[in-house]
Amino acid sequence: MKLIALKIDVDSLSAIELGVPRLSQLLSARECGATFFWSLGNEKNGTFLWPARGLRRFQGAGVQALKARFGWKALLRGSFSPSPSLKKSALCAMQALQSSSFEHGLRPTQNYEWQRTIAHWTPTEVASVLQSDIEVFSRLTGQMPVAFSAKSWQGHRGVYRAEQLAQFAFASDTRGVSPYFPVSNAEISRCIQLPVTLPMLEEIQSVSGVDRVEAILALTSQESDFGHVYNAAADFEGVQAVDDFSRLLEGWLAQGYKVVSLGELCRQVKIADVAYHEVEYLPCEGRHGLLATQGRNYPSE
Repeated sequence: MKLIALKIDVDSLSAIELGVPRLSQLLSARECGATFFWSLGNEKNGTFLWPARGLRRFQGAGVQALKARFGWKALLRGSFSPSPSLKKSALCAMQALQSSSFEHGLRPTQNYEWQRTIAHWTPTEVASVLQSDIEVFSRLTGQMPVAFSAKSWQGHRGVYRAEQLAQFAFASDTRGVSPYFPVSNAEISRCIQLPVTLPMLEEIQSVSGVDRVEAILALTSQESDFGHVYNAAADFEGVQAVDDFSRLLEGWLAQGYKVVSLGELCRQVKIADVAYHEVEYLPCEGRHGLLATQGRNYPSE
């Protein structure tokens, strides 16, 4: 079966209030599944505007202009206006997502701090933060998250170790081409990585003659042995790029794909076929800095 797993990041108030309802409607109308990854902390996009930050970009951030990507209202949250808690709004949005084809995962509660400083956290600190975030999710929803997804593909061996200790069946913290067991600094994790295999709409820069939807559909025109993973941001694909995302869904369905959750994709994976790969940190077109990426086989030949 040709599968495309859909990963949807929900990191902001506009993502929850505008993006999620629109994406839910699009997906339900086409009988598509998805895994929604929720950040349950305070929205702090406004930190980009702090004078001391100088509008600096952090590892994994998109190259789009901040105003074009987020809008002024979102950028002011956490700087010139209060930083809203996302918990209550997220719970209401989750309760409205009734389809059995939808599942819910976890993003860092402190998204901003994760993206900015995760490289300096010890494995013990990572494990403590992840466990605390799981408890926040569980108290709020009454259930465990199905998986974890690191902010902006920023992580290290402590992250992959903590995911294994949390007994997640899978995670999606990296970019790559196929499911794999991650190896970082010679440390193996048995929590399968389902890496993002396709570029995001926001990563494809507008140049003359390039249709970003057609560019992605060209990549899925040939079937992959393991299927594909697409990463949508609810405050982008569900707000300013909703028409393009609708075209993308229609294109995949026309190509014969079934759009499913990450959990459904994971259930189709034969563990015996899953290889070990080192996690490398590489540049990605459309992003600043280095991203955790599926690297060479381990052990190398």
